[in-house]
Amino acid sequence: MPQLLPAGVQQHVQQQGAYWEAAIRGKLKPVMPPQMLESYLAQAAANMQRLLAPARPQLRIGGKDPLHQHEALRQILLSGRVQTQFETQHSGGAFNPVLRASLETELFGYAMDLDPKQRPVYGYLTPGDHEPPAEEGYGRLALRLRPEILSRTTVSIADTLDQAVLPAAYSCIPITSLIPNQSGWVYTHLLRMIHAAHVAEVEFHYVEAQFHGGVRLQDVECVVAWRLADVPADLQRLCQQAGLRIREFGR
Repeated sequence: MPQLLPAGVQQHVQQQGAYWEAAIRGKLKPVMPPQMLESYLAQAAANMQRLLAPARPQLRIGGKDPLHQHEALRQILLSGRVQTQFETQHSGGAFNPVLRASLETELFGYAMDLDPKQRPVYGYLTPGDHEPPAEEGYGRLALRLRPEILSRTTVSIADTLDQAVLPAAYSCIPITSLIPNQSGWVYTHLLRMIHAAHVAEVEFHYVEAQFHGGVRLQDVECVVAWRLADVPADLQRLCQQAGLRIREFGR
């Protein structure tokens, strides 16, 4: 039976989602009649569901430095789990633990003094063969996770540090939660969601995924690299011992 989001997190994101939906609808109501609004939201929801259906959960490891990437992968393989950025005191992007903890309280209801091991691990969704260019700075190695982890995953359309987006449970994404609450842009984003043929056309930099309840080796489907040669021989052996294949991005 798949593990679910912690009950407190599930309840919190649903409550936040209701507030967010009211705000988004409030910005859309003045620009279209009610029947058109409901039709547009339904069309956007159907198209985004189609675009995100083939999504694969992944997380980059180690940042930009190849040596740090290799050491991070080695640590994961030997310890059997992925550490949170509160444990490593490092992030491939902006590292601001005070702001991040404050946002996790606001977005998920986590306590400010939560055990670092209990905090979310951050990754992204990569629909089909599309690898978001914005993820390049987070490392050239990635872990592709098993789809079962999506039952305890929340997603947002961009980095939650941007503070204009709201995470929602992947298993039940209200279309309004995928619309940034930015004055003057709500209608534009809605139209993009209706007409996009590919997730990149919605102009999300990437779809951020927050994995709750930890990421362990049993959650990992394979290791992904740009080239097999990017993975040193000793790490290839450790991956083999852990039962993990190494694949190339886009495959």
